[in-house]
Parts: sequence; structure tokens; C-alpha cells
Amino acid sequence: MPILTGGQVMPGNGLPANVFTKAGAVAANNFAGQAVVGSLAIDTTAGVLYICTATNGSTTATWVTVGSQT
Repeated sequence: MPILTGGQVMPGNGLPANVFTKAGAVAANNFAGQAVVGSLAIDTTAGVLYICTATNGSTTATWVTVGSQT
């Protein structure tokens, strides 16, 4: 099995994953056009963390809650 060394794993379309903050729950399409798969978003009101699991790169972004935060 080949071994890869060096370099950087790039998510999505080659853009680095970002971290976004928002007061209130993160909803579908928030940060669309900015987020790539693997980007994180933090609800600063409730302290809930989300991860972007799908995007078309311009108009849609799908966010899923990370873990079992309450």
C-alpha cells in the first residue's frame, strides 16, 4: 500500500476549511459560498458546534451538529 508524505489534505474544492461563528442556531445554507466540507460553525449563544457535510460551493451548505451537546 502506498504511503503519502508531506503536503496538506485539502477538503472540498481545494479551499481550506473555515471556522464560522453565529449568534443562534446554524441553519441550512448559512455561510453558503464560503464553507467547504469540513468547515465548522459555532452557535455562540448555545455553545453548539456544527460541521459542514455537503455544499455545492456557491448556494448551499448542509450543517450537522457535532456530538451530543445540549
